Amino acid sequence: MRLIFAVAASALIATAAGCAKSSTGPSEVTSDQRFEGVTVSAIDGAPTAGLSVQVGNGKAVTTDASGRFITEISGPGDYTAVVSGAAIVERHTMVTGPASAPTRLSLMPASFDVHAFDEMFRTANARLQRWTTRPSLVVLGTVMNYRGPAEEFAATSESMSDDETALLVTHLNEGLALMTGGTYTSFAEVKIERPASGARSSVARAGWIVVGRYNGVQTFASTIGYGTWAEDVDGSVVGGAMFLDARFDKNDDRRRLLRIHELGHALGQLHVESRVSIMNPAIGPEPTEFDRQAAVVAFQRQPGNVSPDTDPETTGKSGPWNIRWAAPVTCTLR
Repeated sequence: MRLIFAVAASALIATAAGCAKSSTGPSEVTSDQRFEGVTVSAIDGAPTAGLSVQVGNGKAVTTDASGRFITEISGPGDYTAVVSGAAIVERHTMVTGPASAPTRLSLMPASFDVHAFDEMFRTANARLQRWTTRPSLVVLGTVMNYRGPAEEFAATSESMSDDETALLVTHLNEGLALMTGGTYTSFAEVKIERPASGARSSVARAGWIVVGRYNGVQTFASTIGYGTWAEDVDGSVVGGAMFLDARFDKNDDRRRLLRIHELGHALGQLHVESRVSIMNPAIGPEPTEFDRQAAVVAFQRQPGNVSPDTDPETTGKSGPWNIRWAAPVTCTLR
C-alpha cells in the first residue's frame, strides 16, 4: 500500500520557562553568545545534576544542583549538544541558540531499559517511528470480510451495536493516552462508518487510524488481530489500521488488551520480547510501568532517533513525501 500526502512535521526540542544564573558557564559573554539549558529526566522531569554538557565546539560544562548550565556559543544558530554522565544514557541532539528561556534537555536514566525500548519503538528501521500529529479514528461499524492483506475490504451484513462501538472507542482512547505517554489523550476526530453489505472500504487513509472487526482473520492470517502503520522516510507515522478478529473481539473478555495492543502497532510500535509488556507478541499482560515510561520517553524524541539516544541532525522534512506501509504485525493467544 502507498500513500502520498503532506503532514507538518514538528520539532521536539522544548524549552523550560524561567532563567537562572549558573556558576558552571562563562562569566563574560555577549547575549548572542550565551546558551542556557536545563537537564531533566525524560520520565519524571526531575532535574539532573553533575552532568557534562558540550554544545558545539565549546568547552564542556557541568550542570548544577538544579540541572542548569550556561555555556558559550559563537553566535545564533544550530549546534550539536552532547550530554553525558554516569546517571544517564548519553544523549546526542541538536539545539538552537541563543533562546529566550533555558533549553530543556530530557534524558533517559541509566536504569532505563534501552533494549526493550528499541524493540518497542525502533525495530522497524533501527530508528524511532511515531506520530507527530494527533490521529483521527474511523470505526467500521459493519463487520468486514478478511481474505488477506489489502487496501480495501468488503462489508458483511453484520453490524456492531452502538454500545459495542462506544466501548471500542473508550478502549482506544485509553490506549491512545497510554501509548503516547499522555501526548494525545483523545483522537482529533472520531467517525463511525457502517458500509452496506458488499460495499468496499479503504483502510489506507492519511491522518486516520481505521479499526474494524473482520471475519476470517484467524483463518487467513492465523492470528486474533494485527495492526500496521504508514510511515514516511523520516520515521513520522501518518496513518494506521487495526484488524480485529470478529469472533475474538466480540466474545473474549481480553478484547480490551487486544485493542490496546493493536493500537500500539497502528501508532508505529512493535513487539517487546525481552520483558513483560502490553506489546508482548501474545495477549495477556496488562500495561506495565515500562510501557508507560517508554511511551513518555518516545514522545520526547524526534522520529529518526537512534539507539541509545541520538537525534537526527535535522528536524522536519524537505523534498517529496515517500510513504510506505509497514508489514502487518500479528498478535497471538498465550
